[in-house]
Amino acid sequence: MKMNELLLDKIQHVANLPTLPQIASHLIHVINDPLTSASDVAFIIGQDLSLSAKVLRLANSAFYGIPRSITNINNAVVILGIKVINTMVLSLTVFDLFPEDKKSKAIFDRKKFWLHSLSCGVISKFLAAKVKKLILFDPEEAFCAGLLHDIGKVVMEQYLHDDFQKALAVSVEENCTLYEAEMKVFGFSHCEVAEWLTQSWSLPFDIQLPMIYHHTPQDALQCQEIVLLCHLADIICYETGMTIDAKFRAPELQPGTIETLKLTTADIEEVKNVYSKELEKLTSFLEIAHN
Repeated sequence: MKMNELLLDKIQHVANLPTLPQIASHLIHVINDPLTSASDVAFIIGQDLSLSAKVLRLANSAFYGIPRSITNINNAVVILGIKVINTMVLSLTVFDLFPEDKKSKAIFDRKKFWLHSLSCGVISKFLAAKVKKLILFDPEEAFCAGLLHDIGKVVMEQYLHDDFQKALAVSVEENCTLYEAEMKVFGFSHCEVAEWLTQSWSLPFDIQLPMIYHHTPQDALQCQEIVLLCHLADIICYETGMTIDAKFRAPELQPGTIETLKLTTADIEEVKNVYSKELEKLTSFLEIAHN
């Protein structure tokens, strides 16, 4: 996707836009190095005491359901695995980049936004497990892709607030998707904003491309399966009521998505059922992330 000139013109007037913290960037770089050890990862995380505390709280939370107490970061890495810890750190640092605005009571509910995002991440991970034998998905990358798929929306809400509020209103008034409303108001969407935001984050394509193409999976020239997976997970969120607001119209499923992923209707229903049992755990994840 070519960066929209109008977007760049608006963005260049915005100061202090978030960059991915050094610790998360470092982990992304070392995560796939076979020489990276649990102690290496623990040392990187240990440089930030606040992050270390959150990682330990999350590792011991209901979200991960570990039957034994995890008392230090090194144990957390050994028990949960390097990729899970990387997912955890990326999630926590992104939540910190865009804290909930408790003063704002606008249409865009930040808490519901994060719950939708986290739900999309969990559903993406569940779907990835369903197609794992046929298409090689990394479940942790699927989770990250789902979690971050709408990050452009929170950037627009925070830094292009007034116009984004107009887009929210247009979406409701004209009964169109928020993606379509953004295009009408801005001339670009949260997908392009996500592309711009993350161009310096060094994310794997399996995470970055779903953020850019989850509304237009037919345009993805690479990693189309993971893009379709995220696209489907997003729509399942709408079907299960896990949206920012029920007033916003759900996106339409691209024809052939389920067939391409070699899923069945039974698979989709099973994912929905499993997800519904995980909802309380998602709330505990968000509480830790925002405290």
